Amino acid sequence: MRPVVLYIDDHRDYQLRLSRRLRSLSGGAYEVVTLTVNDEREISSAVDALAHEIRRRITVSLCPGNLAVKPALDQLQALTLNVTLCEHEREKEIETRSNISRSHQAERDRDIRCDTRINNLERQKTIDILSISRFVRASQIDAKIRPYLVSDKPSHTSFSNRSNSIGTHLSFSHETGTRITRYVIGKEQALGHTVIYLPIKPLYQIEHCFRRGHGLTFGDLIYRFSVGDIPEIGDMGKWLYMHEEGFYTCSLPERSDDLITCEIGTLRQIINAWREYTRTRSQPTTSWIDMEGMPLSDVLALSVLCDFVYVDAPVGSSDKELVAQRELGLFLAKLPKECRILELPQRHQPLREIDHITHGKESVIASGL
Repeated sequence: MRPVVLYIDDHRDYQLRLSRRLRSLSGGAYEVVTLTVNDEREISSAVDALAHEIRRRITVSLCPGNLAVKPALDQLQALTLNVTLCEHEREKEIETRSNISRSHQAERDRDIRCDTRINNLERQKTIDILSISRFVRASQIDAKIRPYLVSDKPSHTSFSNRSNSIGTHLSFSHETGTRITRYVIGKEQALGHTVIYLPIKPLYQIEHCFRRGHGLTFGDLIYRFSVGDIPEIGDMGKWLYMHEEGFYTCSLPERSDDLITCEIGTLRQIINAWREYTRTRSQPTTSWIDMEGMPLSDVLALSVLCDFVYVDAPVGSSDKELVAQRELGLFLAKLPKECRILELPQRHQPLREIDHITHGKESVIASGL
């Protein structure tokens, strides 16, 4: 289960912007749960009202220094870091860190008849305190909290039963990548699924006709994410239009390489937003990320956000094929276990799903060409 960042604040608008930005930056590594309070007396009751399943996964808290939150945070046994948001940019506490006992106040108030062994155990439970200015970038906050995120036991939930999913491919040739893309779009449309096609490749390698221009284009989306103007997840559909071949896609920027030269962190935020948008749709929807012309490290950085990935498994013993096979092995080893891996071996052979543990498991999406 993913760790949780609990964000408590009395500035509603600021909290909305920062929490939206952190969710985008998280890349699925953690959840952000927000509590908006105007009175310190509300904090403990608001924390108590959280589901037990969420409370036990809270490992980082984020709150302004003017709110007395410690009594509420003492209830969180998994907490490892409390980030205090300073109100003034010039404050000296920025990025200072100290250790405090989670239960030092409780110990002072504890009856002397309490068991000494329990007291000694609780004294070992310490959390770090980190003071950060409200005026730092959300990416800096994300970088500070990540080392403290403690994951619960990994979830074995598979996405194989999800009707809404997002996928991509790793192909070592333009021909194979094009064939996989045509197959996935056609298969999903045949199943009655809505398809969202999102190319991240040079424009001269896109097979379909496409729109370019100004306004709500993929280039505009890149700019907005890069400057922190993150759209609401429900608004992501505003960038889509119905293509003549029956799938949804975005208008593309004017320059050919704009999509692949974008900073990879921004692309991760965009793909994560498309993933969340896909999962919120009421009708069965598949989003297909068609990548080409990017470094393998960038392909991996985006593929780990997907529910399924098609791979081109090269055969042969030439130097280029041996290199491709090695890179493919490294690529597969770094994908999360929940990600389904689909192989496209031969033109007339059926596609088969490669499970991380067992082989030969039939795919829900791919059956044959």
